[in-house]
Amino acid sequence: MNMLTPILPNDGLYIQLQWESGQILLSISKEGIQRVEKANEDRVISIRGSAQAIMSLLQGSLKLQQQLRLNELSVTASFRHILLLESVFFLAKPYDLVH
Repeated sequence: MNMLTPILPNDGLYIQLQWESGQILLSISKEGIQRVEKANEDRVISIRGSAQAIMSLLQGSLKLQQQLRLNELSVTASFRHILLLESVFFLAKPYDLVH
């Protein structure tokens, strides 16, 4: 998380992930990432898609922009916030270690 700190907002930015059978609301800021129960609706970014598409995004298999082009995900956010999310997901993705 330390390498992400410079690009994260000071105040919480809320990300609502929604899939067929559920949803989760996360707060992301310089303090870290937390699951929350409610948020100021003006600051919520909504990402909708299948559970498989959401997992692909979180695991780093496919980039956010790729999934948007493939219509696997839909995002309600400003372009600036979409770019921020793309950066966060890319920088936080797990990398395979070569031994």
